[in-house]
Amino acid sequence: MIRAARNPAGLSAIGFGAREPGGSGGRRPSSGEPAEAIRAALDGGVNWIDTAEVQGGGGGFERIVGEVIAGRPEAGVCTRVDPERDDHLGGKGIRAALEESLTRLGRDRAEVALLHRPAEDVPVREAWEALIRLKAEGLVGAIGLAGFPVAEVKACAATGELDYLQVRASLLHRSELSSLGPLCERYDVGLLVAGPLAHGLLAGGPPGGADAGPADFRRAGIHARYFAPGVLPGHERTAAALRAHAAGTRQSLPRLALRWLLARGEVTCALVGARTAGHAADSAAAAGPLLTADEFDEINAVLALAEDH
Repeated sequence: MIRAARNPAGLSAIGFGAREPGGSGGRRPSSGEPAEAIRAALDGGVNWIDTAEVQGGGGGFERIVGEVIAGRPEAGVCTRVDPERDDHLGGKGIRAALEESLTRLGRDRAEVALLHRPAEDVPVREAWEALIRLKAEGLVGAIGLAGFPVAEVKACAATGELDYLQVRASLLHRSELSSLGPLCERYDVGLLVAGPLAHGLLAGGPPGGADAGPADFRRAGIHARYFAPGVLPGHERTAAALRAHAAGTRQSLPRLALRWLLARGEVTCALVGARTAGHAADSAAAAGPLLTADEFDEINAVLALAEDH
């Protein structure tokens, strides 16, 4: 299923997220499994892979993606520029970062390029204008932002060049949909949702709350909204209620969670990571028939009741 509204690159409703199998911050991708998962996603109708120069230890996963999609003309890429390398956020630096990614991917053009979170020392305007120039030159087809605050999203949208905005949201974390969804509709911007399975809590298996203590990485950063000690028990109860509802409708919890997101009018695509071919295929299938209004309301009722308790 491809959504035409607010989707200039023609991205499929489900995209394959490279962070899950590819890792970041020096973590290397496992052998074989990422490639199999990508192939399963493409075979299931996914037509874009989300990558970044930091994934797989300095772009290692981009090389795997490039090898897999070499013979798949239907496969597009969305890549992101690392804000932690400030030399990559000036005008020449963004070009260099994008060209390096394209070399690893074996391509001469990216369907989508995003600025991946703000940088402390480089004004967003400078980085954004550089990305606009690369779009005008044809090195990238569409451009956008990931992880930016509302004020900077509005500033970039006001240029008329913002094609996509990537946010993090799920059934268990909906605040960014509420704050940025209407803005995307107002400015005709495609909304890409990352983390739709709540970093595993909605992945369909047993609750993922095993905690290694204060050193557990899930207690910090973007993971804390799900795994901090004060919120995790409530999320697990909600996930259990949603899991039971999904079983009653004869579908997996991940598929239900993705279908719920795609039924929301402000959402263009959901970005899902997968370590195995089976998980990738199940996620791709979520782009099938959308939820009916009654099904959507039933899920919201389960959600409201679980969160009230």
